[in-house]
Formats: sequence, C-alpha cells, structure tokens
Amino acid sequence: MDGAFDTYWAQPQPPTSDHLSSIRQALDATLDPRVPNDVRQQALGHLESLKHQPDAPHYGFALADDWQQNAGVRYFGLQLLEFAVRYKWTEYNPAHTEQIRTWIKCLAGSLRDDDRADPSFLRNKVAQVWVEVAKRSWGDEWMDMDAALVTLWEKPMSEKGVVNKLFVCYVLETLSEDVVNSEDPVAGLRLDVLGAALNEIMIPLGLYEEYRHTRPGNQKEVRCGEQGWLSRMAEFFALCVKQARMGGQHVELVEKMSSCAVKALNAMRPTMSWISLRAAVEANCVDCLFLPLHTEDVALQTAATETLHALLARPYNAHWHDSWREIVVQAMRADRLALIKNAFEQSASQPGEDDAKYTLQKKMSEVLSVLSDNIAYHPTDLVTGNKLDLPLFFDLLLQVLQSKSLVVSIPVLHSWSKLLSCEEGSVIDLVFQALGPLVQTCSERLLRYENLPSSIAEEDTVCLFLDEDFDTIPERHAFLGNYRRYCTNIIQTIARSRPLDALQHVLSQMSDLLTTGTYSGGRGFNSENYSKSSFSVLRFDAQYTVVSAALKGYSAWCADASALSHEEPIFAKAEADRQQAEQALQEWSYGIMETHTDDPEVAAMVLQTLVSILRTLKSAGIERFVLHVVQHLLTMQLYDNPTHTAFSDSVKSFEGLRVVELQKLALTFSNELLQVYNELEPRIGVLAQKHSEDVRLVWGYKAFLFMIIHRASNIAPNERLARLQGMLAPVYEAWQDQSLSKSVVSLESFCEALALDNLADFFQQHGFHRVADWSAQQLDTSGQARQTAIKERNDSIPLRMTKSMLAATTEKLKPGSEEFETACALWAPLIPVILPPLMKMLRHAQAYHNMSNWSQLPDELQQVVKRSLQDRFWQSGISSESKEDFYKRISGSKTSLEGFASVVRGTMRNVREQGYHIIYLLTKFDERFYGALAEGGNGGNMEAGWAELLAQALFQDAKCLGANHLHPIINLTTGLVQRCPPQRRAQVLPFLIGGLFNGLDAKVSSEWEAIAEAQQGRAGREEDELGDEMRTESVLRQLTYSMVSFVPFLLEHERQQLASNGKNDNGVAPPLAKPTVSELVLSDPSILEPMMLFCTHALRMHDQRCCSTICKTFRTILPLFTHPSAPPAPQVREFISTEVLKAAITSLNEPYFADLQKDLASLIAQMLVLYTRLTGTPRDVLLSLPDMSVAKVDRALGRLVGERGEAKGSERQQRAVVLELLEGVRGVSIYEAGKIRKEAPKKKAGVQEKYMQVEQQPAGLGDGQGGEELEGVAGLFGDA
Repeated sequence: MDGAFDTYWAQPQPPTSDHLSSIRQALDATLDPRVPNDVRQQALGHLESLKHQPDAPHYGFALADDWQQNAGVRYFGLQLLEFAVRYKWTEYNPAHTEQIRTWIKCLAGSLRDDDRADPSFLRNKVAQVWVEVAKRSWGDEWMDMDAALVTLWEKPMSEKGVVNKLFVCYVLETLSEDVVNSEDPVAGLRLDVLGAALNEIMIPLGLYEEYRHTRPGNQKEVRCGEQGWLSRMAEFFALCVKQARMGGQHVELVEKMSSCAVKALNAMRPTMSWISLRAAVEANCVDCLFLPLHTEDVALQTAATETLHALLARPYNAHWHDSWREIVVQAMRADRLALIKNAFEQSASQPGEDDAKYTLQKKMSEVLSVLSDNIAYHPTDLVTGNKLDLPLFFDLLLQVLQSKSLVVSIPVLHSWSKLLSCEEGSVIDLVFQALGPLVQTCSERLLRYENLPSSIAEEDTVCLFLDEDFDTIPERHAFLGNYRRYCTNIIQTIARSRPLDALQHVLSQMSDLLTTGTYSGGRGFNSENYSKSSFSVLRFDAQYTVVSAALKGYSAWCADASALSHEEPIFAKAEADRQQAEQALQEWSYGIMETHTDDPEVAAMVLQTLVSILRTLKSAGIERFVLHVVQHLLTMQLYDNPTHTAFSDSVKSFEGLRVVELQKLALTFSNELLQVYNELEPRIGVLAQKHSEDVRLVWGYKAFLFMIIHRASNIAPNERLARLQGMLAPVYEAWQDQSLSKSVVSLESFCEALALDNLADFFQQHGFHRVADWSAQQLDTSGQARQTAIKERNDSIPLRMTKSMLAATTEKLKPGSEEFETACALWAPLIPVILPPLMKMLRHAQAYHNMSNWSQLPDELQQVVKRSLQDRFWQSGISSESKEDFYKRISGSKTSLEGFASVVRGTMRNVREQGYHIIYLLTKFDERFYGALAEGGNGGNMEAGWAELLAQALFQDAKCLGANHLHPIINLTTGLVQRCPPQRRAQVLPFLIGGLFNGLDAKVSSEWEAIAEAQQGRAGREEDELGDEMRTESVLRQLTYSMVSFVPFLLEHERQQLASNGKNDNGVAPPLAKPTVSELVLSDPSILEPMMLFCTHALRMHDQRCCSTICKTFRTILPLFTHPSAPPAPQVREFISTEVLKAAITSLNEPYFADLQKDLASLIAQMLVLYTRLTGTPRDVLLSLPDMSVAKVDRALGRLVGERGEAKGSERQQRAVVLELLEGVRGVSIYEAGKIRKEAPKKKAGVQEKYMQVEQQPAGLGDGQGGEELEGVAGLFGDA
C-alpha cells in the first residue's frame, strides 16, 4: 500500500482465519439486538481479553492495515492499538513505542479519499490514536511529528484528494482541545512540553521568528516548515470556499468543498480560544472567516460564525491591545456589517421551518453582541479614528433585537443594557436615537408569555419560537426571567438618563390602558369567568412592570441630582426637572385615583403603583398628597362574589395586599399619618370589623396603627410606650393565659386545643379508609362543622397576632435607635413568657407527623393519617396541569374529604411556620433573646436549657416532615446563627447547628436512597406516579442545595460580615469578636462531626450543583487540619483520608458525575498532597482499589508530593495525575465517561448558558391554608 513515509514496518504474521472468524463473530454478536444477552456478554469478554494479550498491538495494526477486512474489523484493530497506547504505554521500552509510532504513521499515510473504502469514523479513529501517541511522546521521544504532518499535508490533492488534509485538521483540532481546552489527564501531565510544542507549530512565520529567539535554551525545536498550521488551515479553508463558490452546477464538488471548509473551521475553532491574537492577525483569520457570507451555504456560514465568535469573544488584555483592536475593527467594517445584515435577513424563517437557518441567526446575534460589548467597554479605543459605521451597526442591533425569537434577541438585548452605560459622545448620541424603539420593544417583551392563554399562545410567533427552543417549562421560565430582567434594566437606565420623557411616556400608556381596557363592569368586565392569566390582565401586568422600572430609574436620577452641589451648572436644571417630575407624578396619581376598576389584579397593581410613587417622592410638602393616597387605599372597594371562586380568591389577595401597602406607608410617612390618627383609627376599626373572619387582615390593620405610633417622631416617649403597651395588651394576655399553658403540656392536649382530638374516630365515621378519591367525596354537615371548628381554634392561638405585631415592631428597625429601645422595652419582658409554650407548640406540630404517635391505630387508619399529611403539589415543568387550573381544583375541593385533610395538615403547618417566624423576629432583639436561650431553663425544673429545647423542637422530629417543609427550618437556623452575639455562640449554637446536621442528614440521605430505589423500578409505572416521583426529586434537590449551602455559610460567616459591614472611619476593618462562627464550627465536635458526615454523604448524592459546592467546601476545609498533632486535626484528617477520599473516588468513577471530574479530581489531589506526608491512610485507601499496584500508587504520589512534603506541579497537572491513576479502576475509563457526556446532544435551544441557568421554583403547596449505574461502584472498597 502506498504510504506517505519511507519507513514502513514489516507487517507481522497476520491473524489466522480462525482468529479473524472469532473476532468477526464476536463483533457481530455485540451489535446484533437479536443475540441473547449472555452470548453478547461472552462476546464482549472475548474482545476485551484480546486487548490484554501481549501481541495485541501487532494484531491491532495488522487488522487495521488489512484493506481486505470490513470496516468493523479494522476499527476493532484500531481499538486494540489505542488500548495499548492508553493503558500499556508505560510498560513499553523505547523500541516498542517507536514501533507503535511507525505503525500509526503508516496507517495515516495509507488512508484513502473514499468513504466506502475508509469511512470517516475509521479515519477519525486513526487520528485519535495518533493524538494519544502524541500526548505521551511528542516533544520528547517523538520530535518529527510536525514533519510527518507536513508530509501528509503536502501530498498533492490530485494524488490523495483531501483525505490527508482533513486527517491533519482533525489531529490538530483534537490536540488543541486536549492540550489546552479540556481536562485531559495525559496531556495535563506533560502540559509544559505539549503546550509549547503546539504553540510553536501553530503560529505564523512572523511571530515564530520572534518566538524562536526567546525560546528557552533547553527547549527543542519541533516545528517543520515556515508557514505554521494556523496559516495553512486558513489558506486551505479559503481555497475550499473559493472552489465551492466556483463549483457552479457541479453539486457534488460544491458539497465536498463546503464539507471540507466546515471541517477546516472545526479545526481552527478550538485554536482561536488560546492562540496569540497577533497570530490571528498575521494569518488574516478575520478576512477568511467572512468569506462564507458571500455564499448561500447556511452550514458553512454557521461554522464560520461560530469560529469568528470564538476569536472575537477573547477577553480584552492591554498586552495585546493593538492586535485586539485590529481584529475588532476588521470585523466591523461597513461592508462586513452589510454581509452580516444580508445573511441575517436571508436566514429568516418561521418557527420550526428551518433549523439550520434559525441556528445561524442565533450565532450571528452572539457575534453582534460581542462586538457591541467591545464598543460599550472600550469605546475610545474603537470609535476614535477608526471610521466605524456606527449608525449601520446600531440599526443592525435594533433589527436583531426586534426578532420575534427571544433566543435570537437576548444576546443583543443584554448588550443594549451595557451600551446605555457608555459615556463616549458619539455612542451616546446613537443610543439616544434608539431610545424610542428600545422602550417600545422592551415594554412589549415584558408580557408574561409563559402565562398566556393557549388560544393566544398558539397563534403568537414569539410563543411558537419559545416552544421550539425549550423542551421543559423550567428552562423556559428561567430564560424568560432573564429576558425580563434585561428589559427592566434597560427601561430603568433610560428613565435614569431621561426621567421626564420616560415617566410621561410609560405613565400615559398605563392610564390609557386602564381607561380603555376591560377592567370595569361598564367596559365588559365579567367576574364569572375571571382569570388572572387573561390577556387583558397580562397586558396590564407588563405595563405595570414598565412603570415600576421607570420609577426605580427616576429614583436613581433623584439620588444623582441630590449629589450635585449648588455651584454646579446643571444643579438648577436638575432641581427644576425634579419639581416638574414630582408635580407630574402627583397629577397622574390624582387622575388614576378617579378611574374605577373592578378587576382585583389590576386594582392591586394600581394600588402598588400609587404607593411606589409616594415612596419615590418622599419630599417635604406632599402631606396632602400622602393623605389623599391613604384615603384612597382605605376606600377602594371591590365587591366580592363568593360564587365566582377565581374572582373571589383574587379579591381576598387584593385585601391582603392593601394591608401590606398601608404598612409600607406607615413606615415612610408615620409623622404625616399621626396627624390624622384620630380619623384613621375608626376607619381601621370598621375595616377590621368588616374582615373579622380573617385574623390575618384584622391584625394587619392593627399593626398599621401600631407602626404609626411606634415610628412617629413627634410623640413623647412615655406616651408612645404607654399607647403601644395598650395595643399589645391582647398579646400579653394571650401568652399568660393558663389555658394556653395547659394546652401545650402534651401532644394529646395540643390536638384537643386545636379540635384535632379523636381524629381517628372522625376518619372512620366518615369512611376515609374506604374512599379512593377524597376530592370526589363531600363532607356532611357534621364534617363541615368540625372543619370550621378546627379553623376557629387555629385562629384562637396567639401565633398570628404575635407574628403580626412583632413584624410591625421590627420592620426596618435600626439597632441603637430610639425606636429599637422602645421595641426592646415592649418585648423583652414577653420573651421568657413566649418561648416555653412556643417551643412546645413547635415540638407537637412536628411530632404530629411522626407515625409512631399513631401506632395504636389499626393499619387502615394509620394509612389514612399518613395520606392526610401528604401535601398536594404543583411543580413548574412537572405537573401536567397549569398552575391556575391546579389551584382552581384545590379551591373547588374545600368541602370534600381532601379539603378536610388539607385543613388538618394546614393547621399544623401554620403552627410551625408562624412559630419559626416569631423566633426569627425575636432574634432581632440580640442579647435579650439569646440571653434567654442561653440561661433560660437552667437551674429550674426543666431538664434542659432553652437552647437545647429549641433544638429539640426544631429537629427531633424533622425527619418525619416532608422535604418541602424543611426549608423554613434551614432558613431559621441560618438566621439564628447570623444574629447570635459572639458571647452567646458557644452556649447556643452547638445545639442548633449540630441538631440541624444530625436531623436533616439522615432525612436527606434516606430520601436520596428512596429516589434511587424508585428509579430502579421505574419501568412500567403510571404517568401520575412518575409525576409524583419527579416532584419529590425536584423538591429534594432544592432541599439538598439549601443544606449544602449552609456549610459554606458557616465557614465564611465572618468574611461575609466584613463584606457587608465594611470598614470603620479609619479605613480598617474592626477586629472580629471571638469566638467566630467558623472557629466554633471547626473546634466543637458536636458541630464538626455531623457536619463532616453530611458533607461526605453529599459527595455521593446525585445532584451535580451540590456535589460541586461540597468539593469546593472540602477544599476550603482541608488546609485547616494539617497540624501534626493538635486536636481535632488528627481525627478529622483520618476521617477525610478514609471516608471522604472513598466517597470522592467512588463518585469520580460513576458516570453520573462525569461533568464533575475536574472538581472531584482536584479534591482528591489536594487530599493526597496535604495529608500523605502526615498519614499513610490515603495511600492505603488507594492500594485497596482493584488492580492498584504499589509501584503505580507510589509513582503517582511522587508526582504530587516532593521529598520535603511540598506540592509539585500546577493544579491541572495534579488533577491529571489523579485521573491517570484512577482511570483504570474497575476496568472503566473515567475520563472516557467524561468524553461521552461531553458529546451528548446539546439542549435544543442552543441558548448561551448565562441566559438559561435553570433554577426550579419551589413547589407550590395546594393546601387550603397557605446514565446507567456503574456495576460494582458501591463495592470499590470491599464494603458493598
């Protein structure tokens, strides 16, 4: 066979016909789906055994080089050769490795430009083996590799076609990826040599001439020829494009040349991310990358656009300023912008019509975004003296922004938000010209597309594109959230720069919409079929968002204006503009208050807008306006119609919002409201009486009055305290009531107090255990009476009133202020009264979920109790019905058996959540609360102190709660840690933090085990069951991440405090009070042990975000325990060296964690580097792994740690040592698993990650009140 090299290895004895026959049969058996599994496994075993034979490389070459064999057999021959290179290389002597290099050169030189003779997968495999050899020997043993590539490249196309050039391109592409862009472990071990060699052969001649004079003396030359591969590939690419354009009617030639051009681009693209920008300039990369835009080949245009983006997206660095500017200016030439514009217009398509054209539009938008960002960040460098056609460029940006595809639009939208902050004169002028279209487009795009009625969404082009782009609802929601954020930022920035024009425009649009829309009975409003997601409501919601953003921008402008000194020329104009804006805002508000609306959602948005305007003004002389708005808020009336459920629910939501907005005004305008307090009080009394059935509203109105008295400054302190004490008298009396103390003595007495006693009898009498669908069975009169009694008893306990008044007291309360001292005087005496019964309530509300407390019941009733405690969920992207339909269904079942169960579990949930809230609010009283926790109960009749009792109340039965109920506990614990005074930390926090980890580690771990078991038995499950499992898993992931995030919060607490508190007047950070939280956590065994155990378990939980966070956390912890002997360092070190190391290795070896190999390998490397000099345990753990020899382990440790215990190599090289060491564990290539994952199909949307970081929303509670497993992974350490 005609090779490209003079050296041709004498072919070894070929495999016998029997050998070939057995190989063919085995290969056929592995691919034939009709072959029984046991036969397939035997075939796989036979093929695997061939790889381990000493003469496997001989067989491999002989099979691969035998043109008479079919492609499958030849490919297997290449696999034999590859296996020898990857796993046996270190066992070979120089003669063996030279022989393998000769074989691979022969195979490369013998490739034919015929897809039937040498299919592309075969050619690519030869290139992959070439690269594997290069990574192990190029630059040391193999010095003539570049010469070999050049020899292949220079073979005339008339003789070899394009096969050699495509082969070289693929070799260079793979080398660039493995050496520079990916975490290849083999390349990482020789990074210095390979990186220098790759750079040397890539750069063009001019740059190489400079490089060779500065090259270190000990570095050998590996380059062949003058040109450099970047220039060669660019020329080849340009030639292919030229021939494709000139091919005319020769379709086959055009397609072949276009395909070659795309492959050349694929080879150039990874190089663009690292090669010197001077090299890109010298090789005329920008010129050649625009050539495809002269063609109509969409695939070629897309590949060129991607490569151009890789070059232009390189971060700016002053070191290569001139080259960077030249590249950007070349790309922004007017003729090239015209090419982009033309290609963008030509690739327009309807949703689902042409995926290739649609992808091209997305890529072009990303390129324009990069160019725009360069102008925003470096306007002087690019605009001055470069004669850029900025008007053409900005018109193109607007054109792309207005695309009906939000995915196409979003990169440019993001860039507009940056351009608005640019201060270069010519850029500002052009941005101002675009303000009208920007505001219009952003206002239109603030529509909540995800909530549009299906009848409208099915006809809307934007929605159709969204359906095309996103497979899951959570991804779409996350994307739309980001899109809206950019839109509001743009409107806010515009209002900050042009406040009068912006406010006039957006407010007039809102008033026009309110007066012409169907929002009142006279204009077609009908409450019977009311929906919060109707198009009319969503339109108003979008405009409300626009107005809110404009008001924020105006507020920022006011802050800017107030910073001006009176001497500055623009001060007078700014002051005049401010007065004009305030006058306009007041006039608009008076007008809008005259416009009636019957739509509760729209009324709520109008109400919020009025309050926002008031709080934005906050200047003297608006007392009359304040009182007018408050009067309007108090007199706004919506007439409820309970028979129209959706409308009635929205009216109730409006009433709740009214109270919240009034309370905001009470905080901001307490002095103004105090002047009319005598008029307000009776009005509030009337409203409270009107809503007397809703305890939340009643105490909300009382809290409004309380806040006025508490925050007003023009009232004498003694009078204020006396009046506030009078307002709190019901709270004092309720907690001191002896009946309350008796009701919390036991779980039984607590249930009796809430009318939840004898529930088992009630369940049995009403046949709960006999009914499959509780929602379909209505309660009888006695059942509804019992339901009402439970609600009334729930309202009677003093939790709601206490929470409302505590929140009113502490909202935006500044420590040390007069209001703070007043608050302490009001609540300090009550803290020791509240805490004992409150902790018992919490304990009982959790114990109610502990099924051991129901063990005396018959099995069927225990199942009823268990079912009655299960929440109904709506989960974004998982539930089959819409959120509105779900809540409509829930609301419609209030009087059913399910409604009764909902009231029961809702009652206990309210006790817990209101109790958590009260405790959190009490933390704002600092020493008064924490002193009570630390000292309360000690020395008395109670067995434990209050801190320990609180921990028991929060965590003892937490494992019995559903995962969705545990977030509040974590949030509360975070608040308790955050506010704890330093002098109380050692007395209080060990109980709380240790209790959290002990309680929730077991819960989270058991839930993950249940998920794993459910997934194993998933086949054949009903859709509803799968939906429940998916909801459970979604909630569990959120819970796990909350727990995982709590660990770095503890360890970084002081750093976060310093960042938030800043420095003192001397510019120096104040000293940290001792003990710090992190010191306490790392020194107290009652905290440290359960925390470390949880972190170890988290390394094995199937959640990549959590595993990554824990890896980073462990890397923070590891250096803290390097002291040879001081406790607890040795004990912790041994635990990490065994359990943590085992968990990390096991996860590293599991396909699920393939994308986290970098994190896990870095963690393992750090353990080995820091601890092997202090203990032999890590080495022992490694030696316990299958097929791990002493020599192999010691060689790896020698690469990581020097003779004096110092770390060797860079972090990437350390990772590479670990990945190479563990690659063959259980005979499975860990790195290969990572490669498989990386090659998995990308998301259909093709959206940049920053625009669709998916954060699934917490599951909505519907209750009425409120890869394959790797076989044997578990047995890696012999303890399966």
